[in-house]
Amino acid sequence: MDHQPPNTKAVSDPLQPLPAAKGAQPARTGVACDSFTKTKTKRLVQILRVTQIALLLVSIITMTAARYDDSFIMIATGIFLFSVDWAIYKKRALLGATIFLITLTLMLSYLAWMGSGIRDTALLGYCGVMVFAAMLGNKRLLVCLVALMVAVLAAISYVNHFQLHQHAIAPTNLATGSITIIILCVIAIAVALLAQDYRAALNELARENERMINIQNHIERLISHDSLTGLPNRNLAQRNFQKIYTQAKQQRQLLGIIFIDLDNLKPINDSLGHQAGDQILKEVALRLLSYTKKVDSVCRYGGDEFIVFLPNIESADQASQASLDILQLVSENYLYRNIEIFCTCSIGIALAPQDGEDLDTLIKKADIAMYHSKDSGRNSFRFFNPAINRNMLDHISLISGMRKALQEKNFSLHYQPKIDLRTNRICGFEALLRWQHPEQGFISPTIFIPLAESSGLIIQLGEWVIQEACRQAKHWYDSGLLQFTIAINISSIQFKRGNIDNLVLGALATSGLPPQYLELELTESLLIEDSDRLASTLAHLRSEGVHLSIDDFGTGYSNLGYLKKFEVEALKIDQSFVRKMDDQSNDAAIVRAIIQMANSLGLKTIAEGVEDAPTLALLRSLGCTQAQGYYWARPMAADEVPIFCELWDKNHSA
Repeated sequence: MDHQPPNTKAVSDPLQPLPAAKGAQPARTGVACDSFTKTKTKRLVQILRVTQIALLLVSIITMTAARYDDSFIMIATGIFLFSVDWAIYKKRALLGATIFLITLTLMLSYLAWMGSGIRDTALLGYCGVMVFAAMLGNKRLLVCLVALMVAVLAAISYVNHFQLHQHAIAPTNLATGSITIIILCVIAIAVALLAQDYRAALNELARENERMINIQNHIERLISHDSLTGLPNRNLAQRNFQKIYTQAKQQRQLLGIIFIDLDNLKPINDSLGHQAGDQILKEVALRLLSYTKKVDSVCRYGGDEFIVFLPNIESADQASQASLDILQLVSENYLYRNIEIFCTCSIGIALAPQDGEDLDTLIKKADIAMYHSKDSGRNSFRFFNPAINRNMLDHISLISGMRKALQEKNFSLHYQPKIDLRTNRICGFEALLRWQHPEQGFISPTIFIPLAESSGLIIQLGEWVIQEACRQAKHWYDSGLLQFTIAINISSIQFKRGNIDNLVLGALATSGLPPQYLELELTESLLIEDSDRLASTLAHLRSEGVHLSIDDFGTGYSNLGYLKKFEVEALKIDQSFVRKMDDQSNDAAIVRAIIQMANSLGLKTIAEGVEDAPTLALLRSLGCTQAQGYYWARPMAADEVPIFCELWDKNHSA
């Protein structure tokens, strides 16, 4: 099978790929910390400069008031605070803040002790220091500074209480008023900066919260929607189904599940690239949306599969009409880079509640019906019914049985002779795979070979056939019996693996069979691909002496070009032409044309399905080279071949 949901809030443009969440960059803790450190450093420099200016102004005021000691202390402090610049230069902002705050605290404590004690205007600076500590330091530094301030205040109170020292109350004058104003201005500036940082932090927090909400919404959308088409995916389809089916049950109506699988998306991907396939998928999604008019009624189930819910239908006829409409919509041409592309789909239909009441069961049954639609020729629809289900279960059982038969070596090869019509001698045998099922008995290759190909078991099965045929042929060769070729059918799937030449030559080397005794029968459909890898593989086999022929010639894309290019030696005429052949039939004309073409190209012809003498006589009259069929022998077990050859030689020795 060819394998490979719009936004419910934006149905007008549902096929836009899911956008990245707004601001959905991964969190960068290191960057955030670095930004925070830079901000603190910036604030430290700003407050440091404001404080130094304030100290300069206050020192001038105290100097004019003849308080030279206080003026000297403040000037010395202002100069010492330039050491903070050194710490900042060394990228040690916390150390700088510690030096700054402790120095200020000690200066203010000294001025208060030497001045008016607990009533000194210097103690107003304590408030500023605590604000600075909150902005520039850390919790430990703030606690230490507060402890130092408490100790100073306690000491001042103690000495005054016990009259160990009496602090005089400074008079209120222009100087003390100016100093108080300067201290309050410095504190106000610090508080303003703190408020600015607080507002910035709140704004950043709000933006981060918005980013997180966007990320959460984006993640939820990724979980519930297909990233390519914007349609709901299977996760959201489950929730939509429950809602739609509940409504249908309340209204006592049916719910149709239409399972859609695109028929030929893989060839489009292979020939035009996956971008073309993606464009087809998006266009199909858009067409389905335009048909249903409801985004929750469509979903992309996976690969090239879509599901359409048909709610509140009264009969299967409505589901049939909807399927016909969808087939028509999907099959309309697509345009990709000015190239018209044709794509069809196969549809399977299940109805709830008669086929099930949960989505998984309904999809499983619709999928089975869809496969039946593909088997019936594609670009069609089928309803699920129990008979289809039984067939599918039978197929699954046979595939399981094949796996077991491979493990237990229950397959066997039978051999049908090929007769040279000119010499009447055996010229080869075709190895034919047979399976005797332990319960079902003989199972025709027309049944299990297609299943082996669809399940991938043909690879293991084909490898076993090659090895077993070579082993058996070598046994006959050693016994002196082998004077003919052994022909093996090769599946196109085996060729597409790319190692068939190594596999064949490996089997020949392991068995010891000379390559000229092996013939590979290829299908026309394989050769029509005309790839360089195929040409190289066949050339390698031919160079080693392996013979090549085309099986069932005339049923596929007959072409003279590949007959010459791939150096085939024989054409096998399909038995569907041979069995219906008589002098006047169209089949006889086809056989005659094939033989004449082969003779003109120097190729042998091998007629399959010869069952009576008149057919044999007609083939001889047309110039056919070889033939095989029930007229001479049915396919026989390996141990019967020597007996058949011996009897043939006795009866036809003349």
